[in-house]
Amino acid sequence: MLRFRRYRVFLVFAVFSIAALYHFTSVRDWEDAKVASVEGLKKYGPQRSTSTGQVGVLVTPLAKPERASKLVHVEETSLLSTTVLPTSALLASPTLQSPTSKSTSLSPPQISAAPVNSVETGNTPPTIQTTSTVVSEPGSTHDPNNDQLMQEGQGRHEPAPPLKNTPAIHWARQPEHFPIPSESVIPIPTGRPLTIPKIQHVFSAESSTARIEREKKLATVKKAFQHSWAGYKRPESWLQDELLPVSGKSRNPFCGWAATLVDALDTLWIMGMEEEFQQAALAIGEIDFTTSIRSDIPLFETTIRYLGGLIAAHDLSGGKYKILLVKAIELADVLMGAFDTPNHMPITYYFWKPTFASQPHRASTRVVLADMGSLSVEFTRLAQITKEAKYYDAVARITNEFEMWQNNTKLPGLWPQFVDASGCKKPDQSPALHEQIIDSGPNQNVMPNAVLAGSQHAANLSLADPSKSLSIIESFANTTPTLSATKGAAVATPSLSVGSESGDNKVKSANTVAGISKITKVPAAEEIPLGSDIKDSSGLRKRQLAMDKLGDTVSGVEASEQQSESSPNTAQDSFSIIKVDCEPQGLASPPGSWREDFTIGAMADSMYEYLPKQYMLLGGLVTQYKTMYGLASDAMTKHLLFRPMVPGEENILVLGRALATENPDLPANIQINPQQQHLLCFAGGMYAVGAKIFDREADLDIAAKLTDGCVWAYDATTTGIMAEEFQMMACESRNQCTWNQTRWYEELDPYRSLREQNRLALEAQLAIVADQEAKTSSTTEPSTTLIPSTEVRRADETAPTSGPLAKRQLGAIENILPTSVAKVSSKPNNDLLSTKAATQDAENLGAQAKKLEAEETSTVPSPVYDPYPAHEDYVQSRINSEKIPGGITEFSSKKYILRPEAIESVFIMYRVTGDEIWREKGWRMFNAVQNYTRVEFGYSAIGDVTSDSPYHTDEMESFWLAETLKYYYLLFSTPDTISLDDYILNTEAHPFRRPK
Repeated sequence: MLRFRRYRVFLVFAVFSIAALYHFTSVRDWEDAKVASVEGLKKYGPQRSTSTGQVGVLVTPLAKPERASKLVHVEETSLLSTTVLPTSALLASPTLQSPTSKSTSLSPPQISAAPVNSVETGNTPPTIQTTSTVVSEPGSTHDPNNDQLMQEGQGRHEPAPPLKNTPAIHWARQPEHFPIPSESVIPIPTGRPLTIPKIQHVFSAESSTARIEREKKLATVKKAFQHSWAGYKRPESWLQDELLPVSGKSRNPFCGWAATLVDALDTLWIMGMEEEFQQAALAIGEIDFTTSIRSDIPLFETTIRYLGGLIAAHDLSGGKYKILLVKAIELADVLMGAFDTPNHMPITYYFWKPTFASQPHRASTRVVLADMGSLSVEFTRLAQITKEAKYYDAVARITNEFEMWQNNTKLPGLWPQFVDASGCKKPDQSPALHEQIIDSGPNQNVMPNAVLAGSQHAANLSLADPSKSLSIIESFANTTPTLSATKGAAVATPSLSVGSESGDNKVKSANTVAGISKITKVPAAEEIPLGSDIKDSSGLRKRQLAMDKLGDTVSGVEASEQQSESSPNTAQDSFSIIKVDCEPQGLASPPGSWREDFTIGAMADSMYEYLPKQYMLLGGLVTQYKTMYGLASDAMTKHLLFRPMVPGEENILVLGRALATENPDLPANIQINPQQQHLLCFAGGMYAVGAKIFDREADLDIAAKLTDGCVWAYDATTTGIMAEEFQMMACESRNQCTWNQTRWYEELDPYRSLREQNRLALEAQLAIVADQEAKTSSTTEPSTTLIPSTEVRRADETAPTSGPLAKRQLGAIENILPTSVAKVSSKPNNDLLSTKAATQDAENLGAQAKKLEAEETSTVPSPVYDPYPAHEDYVQSRINSEKIPGGITEFSSKKYILRPEAIESVFIMYRVTGDEIWREKGWRMFNAVQNYTRVEFGYSAIGDVTSDSPYHTDEMESFWLAETLKYYYLLFSTPDTISLDDYILNTEAHPFRRPK
């Protein structure tokens, strides 16, 4: 009889399990869940003056976020009034219908018919309301540890799409934790710009024949752009980040803010596509920069593509379309939160949601050089337009830090590929404590040292007594103020924010430090007291600040459940102080970097590119950029520049990469890697511009040879397109270099000596085996019968076993018999097998043996694999199979992703020299790209430039429209179109007007 009483516990458990499973599977992730004791986030903070460059102001929560097309959220500035400005007044063009989008149900903004004057002209500025329309965030328990973007982050990352009807989380302004006093804000350089030497060649009038030929090429390039733009405007990809040109689908690796649309704005204007430009400007109003499908914002990619694209379109259109500037300010104010760190170095992968953004943080100990050093021109130009010094201050501080460090790196004049931007140097510590503090790696955005309110220095910590290693110092007011706010808004920053390990989405409990008690969960209260720590159900956040990870406990502190009516008046009152060992420092090499990469290629490029461009943008009023570029250029020329050995002995140059070790006194301190990258091809244009504006005439010859090196790489492949990355051979001298095929073969066969040793060893072993077999065959008569035909056994008798198997001997009979025969012979039988049946089995076995013998002694030749081919045979095989052109020793990547850097330098060389040869080279390059990348909906990256029929990878990055086609178009435009004496182009080819 079934007794339910025995199983009632299991039934109850099953019911709860099913209920829990249903609950958690209905929630997309922890970011959208409402945790038990936290009913949404709390909004706090007084209204703050913008004169100090602070990020935080009071924002009023609304019942439900409205689309930015109705109310525009920007920070009040000295230029912008507080009058509410609907988007219908932000566009100065006839009313247009936006292409249908499946991805949005937003109401498009209306466009007024009257043009609006530029803000910068001194005319009436746009009036923009300061009330936020997007502050709602459901009870978020965002844990950066659960994101795929950890530590260094990813510039391109597309998360899973949110579930339908999931409420969006929106960014909200936060009071600054490390505000800069108004008197310390670095002002925008003002005054009459210096006379900077001209860049462009003085062109003579062209003939009618030359003009007709040029305009034909110009029209061909424009058609390529129109084909790509038409593919993007389709409903399947409109307002998405990128078009997939083969399938016609789309993807969103850059926060889902319509990257291609914003990136292509200025190209539309330059090509005279006015109607398309107005449609795109209309659609800009539908982008909401206060929310994103990503949990983090890649600061570099967002700045150069979005902020740069909006500013450039504003400049080119003369400020006619107010929405462009409004959205640029909206985005910039979101990004400014990344600079709110103790040393004001930015968090390059910024977790923007209030749950994280409301807490103090420190920059990473391992930052990509270009990510931090390539923000200057965009924020500077925005500061010039808005007259807001806070934008310039943010990037000027970064430049100052790089300048102080430039001559103190392992390769003076250059900066390593990765940078410790934390501002915190830890003294030597015991391995155990060091492991706890560093956690899983050196690149965490967790503040590891004391947070002194308004200060950047830390007190020393004695490690002798662990029980005293952490102490809580009273706050400045000697009280524990609390924050009072309403539901649904941002939470105040707790005074103690501890990092955690949660790689498997669970918090790993660390060993408790002596004398430290655990932090309790946040009380379910409307007011959260300062001095308490927020710890949600998903664990402490890895990038949380106030101290490094020292377990999940804090000395003598538990989460307080007290409530108070007091509120902090300044950011200094918003957290207590923790004494943790940390020595302040400037920029430095990441911890443990005994050997570092120095390059101007990937992850470093635009750091150097922006030095002369920032100098021009500031009108030559800040000389540090000239000085820094001179030091960097000299170091590049001395340490990175090499002449590659090529069959035609062309006089070309390449900038490789250097590995620098710790000891500068060693002769082999710097090792050169002769690597070429497509991304490096911008260097020719940079050298050319630097040669002109800084009077470095010798650099102009280097610029031409660097650019020719990239043109050579295009001509060298089967498709006529340069590969993404490959290795070359460096000549011993830059002045003379004779082709040496023997050396090239040696480079293609780096393991020749090892292979020859293996071949000799194998031949010796085979000789020994052959000798042994010969001796055995002369003394022993081999058996001709596999199994005696007269042997008869009962089926249940055990077959006699033999010794070890010889080299070609088979094991069980079943291994050589057909399956059916094996099954019959193994069937049990109680009677003796008849002699006739035994004879039949023997005959079958004999037939099988003869068949095997015939196969082995067959005279039909079979392919022979030589594991150790001769040197010449091996090299020829490699050349043929890998299609390696002479001069290249190895392809690291054969892809072409529609990159612009080579044509960028070709364009600049033409504008600088006026030599028509550069147009001829550029046209050859364009035709090759056109022939192999054009597909149904646009142009696609290809996977192998050495193939006769390369496959399409179904990728069309936004820089194809923003940069590549723009540079091809400008190459065949008249010289006054985006003159290099009137504009600087950022690293995404967005033109910013230079001061006059």
